[in-house]
Amino acid sequence: MKSHRLWLRLKDVLPLAEHAMACPAHRVTGAQTLAGAALRPALVWAGTPARDVLVSNGVPVWYGERGAPHAADAHTWRHTPTGRYGTAWRDGYDNAYLPLDAGAGQLPVIDMLRRARHTGRHWVTVDIDPTDGHLIRPEQVRVAEYRTDLIPPDGEWMAATVTSTAVAGGSYPALLPDGYTSNAGHQLPRFDRPTVEQMIADLDGVHANPDRTSDPMPGEYPHLRFTGHVLVVFDEHDDGEHVTYRETDRVHPDAEGRYPLGAHTWPWQLTA
Repeated sequence: MKSHRLWLRLKDVLPLAEHAMACPAHRVTGAQTLAGAALRPALVWAGTPARDVLVSNGVPVWYGERGAPHAADAHTWRHTPTGRYGTAWRDGYDNAYLPLDAGAGQLPVIDMLRRARHTGRHWVTVDIDPTDGHLIRPEQVRVAEYRTDLIPPDGEWMAATVTSTAVAGGSYPALLPDGYTSNAGHQLPRFDRPTVEQMIADLDGVHANPDRTSDPMPGEYPHLRFTGHVLVVFDEHDDGEHVTYRETDRVHPDAEGRYPLGAHTWPWQLTA
């Protein structure tokens, strides 16, 4: 069995970790029992053939809008011809226990996550390895400024044109993985720099909106800016008195100089 890397958004994971740390009690889970670990603030990985999530073991349980425990979903691929998902689930292995406040000779996971919020990290990776039993050690968790892998390394790419509500319906040429989408069913595009620069200009035009015929709501569309070779994504927040901008992602060019902007985070679709 090989180790499998989960990719999750820091904004989804950190609130769950803070919930586990703040709760006065913690529930016993099957993952903790199988790991033979002490009961303490922790996140629990649960996997199915189609989904990987992290949940808090804190009590009271944090429930979501639909009555299920609030969870952070991993962002992975789906192979459309076979319907297979890139999850860590293996037959007979579907949970593991991640203590947050313990670390032998290294920074506890909760401290790593808290620091990441202030250092431009937007992704969390968790390596799930069945050979480790059901315990996730601190060294199996990392924070990252940007995402690297989108699909399996042997995937092939094809040219296509995509659009998204995130870019106000504009259409842009891209390379797409042949036979793969995100686990949410969205396209996973990679754009060359001239295309991204056109996207920046188009979105700037939407935000400027000189004719006021389709004034966007605050935060409806992102702001994009290059800092050297790094593409930075900002969300706009308007409280009626002040407009502020919050960095939500960073996108580095890959080995071919292409930017996977919004891959696994925006609802990219093929143009009609």
